[in-house]
Amino acid sequence: MKKALKITGRILLILLLLLLLFTLITFIVHRVRTSQETALLKEKGYYNPVSVGDYSLNVAAFGKENGDHTIVSIAGLGMGDYSVAERQMTEALEQDNRVVFVDRAGYGFSDDTDHEMTLDYIVEDYRKALQNAGIEAPYILMAHSIGGAYANYWSSLYPDEIEAVVFVDGSQLDEHAFDDEPVETVGLEDHALAILAKLGFSRYVLRQYAFLKPDNYSAEEQYLCDALDLMTMDSIAVESESCLLAQNGQAAWNSIVTNDIPKLYICASWGIQDTEELRDFLEWFGTLMEKNHKDRNAFGNTNIDEEKLQKQVDQLEQLRQDVIYPYAEKMGNCEVVLLGGDHLIYEQKPAECGVLIKSFIDGIGT
Repeated sequence: MKKALKITGRILLILLLLLLLFTLITFIVHRVRTSQETALLKEKGYYNPVSVGDYSLNVAAFGKENGDHTIVSIAGLGMGDYSVAERQMTEALEQDNRVVFVDRAGYGFSDDTDHEMTLDYIVEDYRKALQNAGIEAPYILMAHSIGGAYANYWSSLYPDEIEAVVFVDGSQLDEHAFDDEPVETVGLEDHALAILAKLGFSRYVLRQYAFLKPDNYSAEEQYLCDALDLMTMDSIAVESESCLLAQNGQAAWNSIVTNDIPKLYICASWGIQDTEELRDFLEWFGTLMEKNHKDRNAFGNTNIDEEKLQKQVDQLEQLRQDVIYPYAEKMGNCEVVLLGGDHLIYEQKPAECGVLIKSFIDGIGT
């Protein structure tokens, strides 16, 4: 019996030592590769941490420093690569304007925090980061997905700071926003995953977290996006933000003050208007899924009969009537433009998005 226990103990000890060795190798490789990725991101101008008190947020500015407008880009949930991924869209805007990417806590180069990511806390972080970076209002807020809720709250609470708002397929808010999301809190498991990510284990599961970009992205752009996604993966602040989706979305809706600030809502995921456009999107999305080694028929099946496609198109129109247009009306002075496609429309149709936004901005005050 004692001999069996000794053998078992030795096996467990060997396994533990192998696990520690594997963890050490993973950590060293992760640190080396992170250092290389950070060096390139710094070289490209994406690194600029700015203190907001207990921690720093990254504030990366591009384009014309004293341009016609200061555009502040607000990312969707968990999109740590936003500053790189959106640059194809902002290319048309950077010629005459300053485009600023502020990473929220836990995103990219920004520090992580245990603080609850409430609507008010996030907006105040944005404001402090910009002020401490010396980037003065007024701003044009350019928000994607849940970023639209933050932009709405900001423009309702501090209208004098906001020149205009652009929603790049912003979350479709109403009094029931995100009611279908599970109610969760940040727990020990989340902290454990955050530690594993910092040790480098995130690199083994990156492709489950972040898809490869469409073919219009270069190898370097993909490399930089992956680097920022790795920095963001399993951050506590992002998990807190995810847990508070319903609370923040509904609070943003309830806090809307109808005003005359010019607004543009680019409706993409609910913006498809006919079956031909739907087939084109399904084909594009199916191809993207294949690139990511997913079943294209589960995500982008174009072999659907016309009747079913038309039903989906009709459902989207109904959603626009029931949610998008009332949302725009409540905000006030909001133009809704339909550009049917993926929720990440800035990746699928960056040039078209850029043209729409530039035209809108050029028309402000005319």
